[in-house]
Amino acid sequence: MSRVFFISFCLGTGAIGAYYAQPHMHQNADAVLIIITVFTVFAGFLIAIITIIGDPIMIPEGSWRLAEGGREKMSRRLILHIVLFVLYLITIGLLFVGAILEKAISEDNIWKLWIERVYLFMAISSFLFTFALPASLLEMQKARYDAEIERRRRAVGIDSNNERH
Repeated sequence: MSRVFFISFCLGTGAIGAYYAQPHMHQNADAVLIIITVFTVFAGFLIAIITIIGDPIMIPEGSWRLAEGGREKMSRRLILHIVLFVLYLITIGLLFVGAILEKAISEDNIWKLWIERVYLFMAISSFLFTFALPASLLEMQKARYDAEIERRRRAVGIDSNNERH
C-alpha cells in the first residue's frame, strides 16, 4: 500500500509540477542545463549502484539453495534500479529533443509546449523516485551485514537460532 501511495505521489506531483512549471522553463537554457547536469550525475551514480547490487560478492555464503533463494530479491532490486536509470535517460533525451525543437520550430507550436511538459513531468517524477534509493541501499547493506554475521557465527560453530549475547 505504501509503495502504491509513493508511486502515485511521485507521478501526481510530477504532473502538477510539469503543468505549473512549464511557463518558467520555456526558453530557460540555464534551468535545462541544470536539469541535464543533475540527471547525468544521477545516472552515473545509479550505474554504480546497479553494479554493486549485481556483484556476485552480494550472494550470501552457504549452499547453492541459499544463493538461489536470494536471486529473486536481487533481480527485483536490479529491475527497479534499471527502471529508474531508464527514466533518467528518457528525461535527458526529452531535454535534448526540447533543445532542438526550441530552434527548429516556430514559437507557437504545440509540440514545444508538450515536450517541455513531458520532460518536466519525467524530471520531477524521477527525481522524487530517487528518494527511495537511500532506503534501498540501507536494506542492501543490512542484508550484507547480517549475512557476514551469520557466516562468522557458523565459522565458530554457533547456530543461528541461538540467542545472541
